[in-house]
Amino acid sequence: MHTGTAHGPAGMPGAAVRRRRRGDRGSTPVEFAIGAPVIVGLLLLLVQAFFWGMGNLAAHAAADHAVQTARVAGGTAAAGHTDAAEMLSQLGGEFVDNPTVTVHRGTDTTTVTIHGTTHGLPIPVTVTVQAPTERITTP
Repeated sequence: MHTGTAHGPAGMPGAAVRRRRRGDRGSTPVEFAIGAPVIVGLLLLLVQAFFWGMGNLAAHAAADHAVQTARVAGGTAAAGHTDAAEMLSQLGGEFVDNPTVTVHRGTDTTTVTIHGTTHGLPIPVTVTVQAPTERITTP
């Protein structure tokens, strides 16, 4: 038996379904226009975080290697500086921009500091490593 009214989902009359569909027209492009930049921004933020993390790891490894070179008996601050620059170029040259290396070899402590910035957003990368300076003592 046909009563002359069309029913939509969940018993809604056909006219109400058509009105509801008409009200949602064009909402998908608007949602995409709002959501796409957010997703792209989050993706770029993840890439920048990756660059900072890799730069930080490379700077830490280079500083650690340099402090071991400079702190040994017979080591020099210049040898530590050269070692840090070589290690940094091998490990993270593409992740750390404008690195500066500072090596201080004191009588008790040797300190190596590497400072630079990441690619993209210039987020600072600063690593300082200290170790006791080796001394040869006679009994």
